[in-house]
Amino acid sequence: MAVHRHRQLQLELILMVADYLRPLDLLNLVQGIPQIASLLSSRHMRAQDDNGFTIFHLIVEQGLKSLIERLDKWIPRGFIPDNEGWTPLHQAVRKANYRMVKALIDAGSDLSARGYNGKTSLHLACGGNAVEIVRLLLDHGANPSAKDYDERTPLHDAYSHDISVRQMLITAGADLDPRQVPRGLTPLYYEPMIARESVIRILLEAGADLSIQDMSGDTILHRATIHNFANVVRLLLEFGVDITVRNVHGYTPVLVAAIGGSDECLRLLLKAGADLSVMDNHGRSALHIAARAGRESTVRLLVKQGMDIAARDSRRGWTPMCWAVNYEQKGVIQVLEDTQTNRFAKFARRVRIKF
Repeated sequence: MAVHRHRQLQLELILMVADYLRPLDLLNLVQGIPQIASLLSSRHMRAQDDNGFTIFHLIVEQGLKSLIERLDKWIPRGFIPDNEGWTPLHQAVRKANYRMVKALIDAGSDLSARGYNGKTSLHLACGGNAVEIVRLLLDHGANPSAKDYDERTPLHDAYSHDISVRQMLITAGADLDPRQVPRGLTPLYYEPMIARESVIRILLEAGADLSIQDMSGDTILHRATIHNFANVVRLLLEFGVDITVRNVHGYTPVLVAAIGGSDECLRLLLKAGADLSVMDNHGRSALHIAARAGRESTVRLLVKQGMDIAARDSRRGWTPMCWAVNYEQKGVIQVLEDTQTNRFAKFARRVRIKF
């Protein structure tokens, strides 16, 4: 009886000391004297060091899964973020530690907790292409449409070439068309993914909206065209994308192709019936725009399609040559001069003029 009382007093004294310990020292204490774990209070669990780490952050950092099970009663209400806004669950996901993530979930961690930028653990798992952790989080009820402070969802953050994460999100009922701010981009439009035909196909087959325009009025066709992603443009045409939509500058995809020198995409658009006579808000045709941008091969292509090199824009009255000269596009100037010379030579041959 006296021995038991002596041990109890020892634990009580140690517990009094624990009130003044920093999280790392507290962790060392729990590892050295396991019995103390059951006597700790929420005050101990919520104590933070200079980085904002609690004992739980340190447990995750050191991969001490067994301690999670020993302290699991504090987890549902003991998780507070560190100085960067991350909870221990966020931290475990960032370290891609599946066993630790599972232990934290089993102990009652809040899957909806947000980091400093509003990201949930599922955002981080998708961004890191942690396939099995994504599956684990979804199986335990993580929201596949959760939004961070920029309105980005896990589907926005699923950058990887591995399509399985996106498929899991879609199967879980993720919103296919959430808009991030400030540009209004949906996952379909997001830059890291727009070059990937397989990703675009998955989203389109799931029902993603092709007609959505971002804050600049661009559709996904505009964005794929400016980068000359011909395989994506071909896919979009297969799904019936509208090739006539204008953005805030009055650019249709054809005019965007002229700006970017996206010749392969331009050919696909023309084959699909795109109108070459369209003009932007400044009254410029595709040929004017290509000349201004110095797109020599595009100028050749447009001339070959029959565009008039003498046509004047409706704002300044400039021809393509005027635009090329004004912007010192020497290559385009040469193309236009050669075109003019060749046309005059053909005319001369027809009327039998000798030089």
